[in-house]
Amino acid sequence: MIRSFAALERQRLARCRLLAELRYRRLPHPGGWSHCGVQLGTEPTSLSLLALHSSSSASTVPRRELEPLLDCQRPNGLWPAVGNGTASVSFWASAIAVNTLMILGAAPETVAGAIDSLVNCRPLEASWLVRLKFRLSDRQVRFDPTKYGWAWVPDTVSWVVPTSMALIALERAKRQGLIRGRELQKRLRLGVEMLLDRACPGGGWNAGNAVVYGVPLCPHIDATAIALAALRFHHSLPIVRDSLTWILNRIDCPSAYSLAWLILSAAAYKDLRSDVSPALDMARERLATLVDDSREVRDTSTIALAALALEPETAINPFEVKM
Repeated sequence: MIRSFAALERQRLARCRLLAELRYRRLPHPGGWSHCGVQLGTEPTSLSLLALHSSSSASTVPRRELEPLLDCQRPNGLWPAVGNGTASVSFWASAIAVNTLMILGAAPETVAGAIDSLVNCRPLEASWLVRLKFRLSDRQVRFDPTKYGWAWVPDTVSWVVPTSMALIALERAKRQGLIRGRELQKRLRLGVEMLLDRACPGGGWNAGNAVVYGVPLCPHIDATAIALAALRFHHSLPIVRDSLTWILNRIDCPSAYSLAWLILSAAAYKDLRSDVSPALDMARERLATLVDDSREVRDTSTIALAALALEPETAINPFEVKM
């Protein structure tokens, strides 16, 4: 029991240091956060806002706090990965921004365009010509091109990480009553089918495909974690159960970024399996130790994710969408 209290205190102090570092890294007017330098990034800004406001008792965050993120939004509702200039939009960045704004109580009109754009976007596999190419000539990778999700950027093929975050954002939008309809349901179904189709044979997910040139690829911890967060409603499927088992055996991970994602995704399953909570306790203790190393907290996204992962279990998990 004494060790448990000591561990909780170490985690609390680590989280306090991480939050202080986030406040220090806030960019000058109009604010926001970069990954490591001075160029505003959508992902680090979104994650930092979540980390800094997660323990707030207010149901909404003042608009002035959200303005750095909103100022980067394009006319079509989407966001670039960095800056607010002419860079291409990023579906990963857009999905994580939409998820953040919904959690922090932004006005529905600020995310309406982004939600519509996410539902209506199509990766290259949606084209019958590209599907024919994958079926007839480009057969080194094994996946079903009729099952597609979201790409990193327009005019490219689907990848696991942006697809998972888009599913999380759209499920949240659906549950908040911000969008409904047949097209949304079709898009959610296709995204889930794409993830299940591209799972590695023994469980988990690589960044894109499971098998290339006949060789099974190894899962990645961060990709597997984000996919598991997106597939929480499908926990009864064998591939989801196997993937959860795989990731719970990776808590000795040396990366604070990956370990934080592992904690945040696995926490959504703690009411389903008895082995999740003990693994999470060990993972949080390891994360609190990892973030003491300055080499592990150079990137702002890592700092914010680690702060979220070290929150008390009663805090809201921003990547869990409840029924």
